[in-house]
Amino acid sequence: MKIVIGLLSALLLSGCATTTLELPKYYVLSGAPSTSAVQDELSTQVTLDNIALADYLRTSNMVLQVSDHELFFSTNHLWAEPLKVGIEKALSRHVSLTTVGETSPIHLDLVIDYFHVIDQDSVILAGDFALKEDGKPLKKQRFSLSEPLNSSGYHYSVSVMSELVDRLGSDISKQIEEYKSASIGGSTVIGSQ
Repeated sequence: MKIVIGLLSALLLSGCATTTLELPKYYVLSGAPSTSAVQDELSTQVTLDNIALADYLRTSNMVLQVSDHELFFSTNHLWAEPLKVGIEKALSRHVSLTTVGETSPIHLDLVIDYFHVIDQDSVILAGDFALKEDGKPLKKQRFSLSEPLNSSGYHYSVSVMSELVDRLGSDISKQIEEYKSASIGGSTVIGSQ
């Protein structure tokens, strides 16, 4: 009888000690494509030459900065597609990117140095982009965008991350439009910041 009680106690204790495994959740940066958003046929086509991500962003794990020098890589909150692909899809909502095999006179290079949640307080997107035409530099600009988090959770954080990429896409689009306006007026190079 003591053996049976001992075994039952051991089973109960082991049942309390084990935690249920949380199933992984997958996120996309770009969301569902909009059926109402049709690219303006007159908008400038841009060839995206490269999106270079910092090494720590080349993983499917979502990243949270938990202190000044420590990053946490979530094992249960993952990108459903490579982050590079998600950024390209999100940028294409604002910048008319050429399809594979096509080229345009304007080329874009994008470098992402930081793109993560900071201690569940804000999201940062920082790096630089360069615009070129016929191999000649038009503009190179550093950017550092951040947005506070007004709610918690990875789902909300991803929506804020998507908004930051939208802001970057709008800024790049504006720079291209300024270039187009300047080139019509005779000046063909826009300043760098």
